[in-house]
Amino acid sequence: MTLYKTTITPISNFATSLKGDTLFGQMCWAIRYTLGEAKLEELLSSYDESPFLIVSDGFAKNHLPKPTLPSYLLNENLENKKENRKKIWLSLSDLQNLNFINAKTDLEINNIKNRSLVVKNSINYKTFMTDNSGVFAPYSEEEISLSKTDIYFLLDKTKFSLEELQKSFLTLSKIGYGKNSSIGKGFFEFEEFKEVKIENISTNIFMTLSPSSLENQDLKECFYEPFTRFGKHGAMLSNSNPFKKPILLANTGSVVMFERKENKQYIGKSIKGHSSFDKTVHQGYSILIPIKELNFENI
Repeated sequence: MTLYKTTITPISNFATSLKGDTLFGQMCWAIRYTLGEAKLEELLSSYDESPFLIVSDGFAKNHLPKPTLPSYLLNENLENKKENRKKIWLSLSDLQNLNFINAKTDLEINNIKNRSLVVKNSINYKTFMTDNSGVFAPYSEEEISLSKTDIYFLLDKTKFSLEELQKSFLTLSKIGYGKNSSIGKGFFEFEEFKEVKIENISTNIFMTLSPSSLENQDLKECFYEPFTRFGKHGAMLSNSNPFKKPILLANTGSVVMFERKENKQYIGKSIKGHSSFDKTVHQGYSILIPIKELNFENI
């Protein structure tokens, strides 16, 4: 499989965070709209055994997240916990070579990710009141403003070509990503897809780039923060029962250690059975970035 990266430039606020599993679901809809339902079903027919596409979270331009590891393994000053929590970004080279001391804050790399609450109110257009009793009942929704953001795609070009990926991603950029796209949220432009060369390190330790399922993965050790996905159906499937069953995953930035050194590109599995629709598939896979061996002996 081949790793690609594109950089998106948001042209509106977002109402949904750029998480890899959500992006994959949105890409499936974009593939259906762009290439047809038959093409999507063909791609998903072998998804359990070998994914045709794995999508990462959105990251600050030219940076990746600091791995989820104890402070002493990150060589952090334990007296500066507040500052350490703000230093969340590393270059690819620093990550792979364990130069965690070079971690940067959003401010240091001019990365913008501002969250704000927008107060709204629903109106019944038959009565022109907020509800049947006429009581004013405002509610708030979170919006996210972003600067340029990198997204990685691990692609099996024997099943899904780069041209097909670009066309489908263009569709997604035009229809909008995530919640409230119908009122102008989640729109973006994107740069040319470029192949990413990862330094070939002989190691059994890797970091994930999206939420993933670590179940039955032959792991010797792992460090992660849990992430619960409360998913919803999109497009016409949301007209019946929009809600899916919750899924427990290991969040982005998890560090996994295999029993032996391997040249792995991804980890995880496809997830099914969480929806009332049999064909629904969730990305439980994640792209892996190899990092040099750490000393876990004293844990």
